[in-house]
Amino acid sequence: MNRQPRRVWLLLTIIVAASFAVRVAAWAYWQTGAIESEGAEYARIAENLRNGVGYVGLVTPGAQLNFNPLFPLLIAGTSALTHDYELAGRLVALVMGALLPLPVFGVASHLFSRRVGFIAALLTLLHPLLVHLSFTVFSEGPYITLLLSSVYLVVRALDSASIELWLLVGGAFGFSYLVRAEGAAGFAIAVLFALTATQGDLAIRCKRVAAAVLVFGALALPEVIFIYKATGEVHLEGKSTIFSYTARRILAAETKPGVDFESPGGRHEVPSSVPNAESGQRWEEKWAFYGIDANLNGMGFPMRPHAEVMRGKDVTLKDAFRFFEKGVRQNGPELLRRLSSDWIGAPLLPALALLGALRRPWRRSQTPGRLFVLLVGAAPVVATFFALWSEERYYFVLVPLLCIWAANGLLEAGLWTKASSTAAGWNVLARPAISYGIVPGLIGLATIMSPIQGVRRVYVFVDSALPTRVDKEVGLWIGRQQNYPVKIMDLSIPLAFHAGAQFTYFPYCTGDLALRYLDAARVDYVVLRRREKFTRYYEEWLTHGIPDHRAELVQLSSEAAADKFVIYRWHRTGVGEGAGRAPMQTQKVVSTGL
Repeated sequence: MNRQPRRVWLLLTIIVAASFAVRVAAWAYWQTGAIESEGAEYARIAENLRNGVGYVGLVTPGAQLNFNPLFPLLIAGTSALTHDYELAGRLVALVMGALLPLPVFGVASHLFSRRVGFIAALLTLLHPLLVHLSFTVFSEGPYITLLLSSVYLVVRALDSASIELWLLVGGAFGFSYLVRAEGAAGFAIAVLFALTATQGDLAIRCKRVAAAVLVFGALALPEVIFIYKATGEVHLEGKSTIFSYTARRILAAETKPGVDFESPGGRHEVPSSVPNAESGQRWEEKWAFYGIDANLNGMGFPMRPHAEVMRGKDVTLKDAFRFFEKGVRQNGPELLRRLSSDWIGAPLLPALALLGALRRPWRRSQTPGRLFVLLVGAAPVVATFFALWSEERYYFVLVPLLCIWAANGLLEAGLWTKASSTAAGWNVLARPAISYGIVPGLIGLATIMSPIQGVRRVYVFVDSALPTRVDKEVGLWIGRQQNYPVKIMDLSIPLAFHAGAQFTYFPYCTGDLALRYLDAARVDYVVLRRREKFTRYYEEWLTHGIPDHRAELVQLSSEAAADKFVIYRWHRTGVGEGAGRAPMQTQKVVSTGL
């Protein structure tokens, strides 16, 4: 009886168990504060789905068409056990993240060898970015696991005549797409390889493609129908149209500063007094995302119904060329900066990956699978050239792919150590335990240790680190102050989620328009953050208060809360005590937690 498969499965079981243990231990050690900004939207969608409200988030009015549905559906299902949507989201991410070493092992084993597969699985198990991603409510973690599972099926199917495998490929990529729309790009590459890189005549290859497309289409069809009902137009996904709308606004701001672009409710010139020294975003981006028109209608996609943004806004070839040309100039250097960032594991991880990919020539049988993996990694990078802004999480998917190539790089480093030590007569280093084990092991340990501090500084993890617990406490306190839904204006979403509130961003405009927008957006609370910059009026409100008697200052008894926030209760015209009355007594927080 062959015991080899049994030993492999035993080792894989141990690796998965260790993966869970490492992630749970990291979660317990680092802990979390408020839910992440994007996670708040996913969790609220899940909550609204369970409560029968529909596929609606807490930021944009109407149906949420930017996020695909599988992640919030998984959160909604898990919440039946946890009765807590934030915890449900973290548990979904934990389970999917802990399983990631399995498809990584499969891909690396098929491209190289089983030994490389185990090394890649260990790198994936321990890489700090992938560990942290496993207890944050971001869709990237589950998506990466599903994408790598899809890639594994493709590299197997390329060497097989089985149509059943291509059915599985279509299903796996279908689930990837249902988590993030980018999964459709990977599937398109897989279809291309099914037509050009598999054996058999054209009819057989077309059958494989048809099988994969049939399953993928069946899984994608409900999302296509949902978007059609919301917009009246057929789209495979909404993200690319929404992003292109924002890119057009950014380009318009750069070519015609101050002119409100595509304003259905009247034109409005943004005065030169609005832009200032800003925190991270250029003024063109802030105007594109958060600008309003003269009739106080939100124009950026976070402030406007997604269905309105998508109607009649198909990307033309001319638009795509303009976006790509601008994106290459803007995000090309950004790509190099990300690949050399400490959070990704530079310089060791990219260097090992390059060694693993190019150390030896590719044999003919190896080329299709390896080329496919390279193209799947290149696809999200190319996609960043069509977005005129950049975020670190767009590059997270590269980490497990780099681990696969780097695992082979570590093996090659061991082989080089053995050969060089033997040639030099260094018998101690030439011993297999040292050359194949200790030397690559030390390099691998340095590779996974070096990113730890860098990962902790990545904004998306800082956004939910322990110090943000005060955001959660303030949100929970606001939620206890009334038994009806409220709307909160803030620069960040999580506080509103914890308050059980709806949310709107501060508008990028003049102070006078911002005051009028408070009523138009039906705002109940205004949350100002002491160390944030947005516009000149934002800084003035922080320094001198909101210049309107309807703004009631909320006194925060917690030193941590008072050090971070200035909060106003806004009494809208025609609501409650309304306009025209004298300034009210300030509220006092009585909760001992705040």
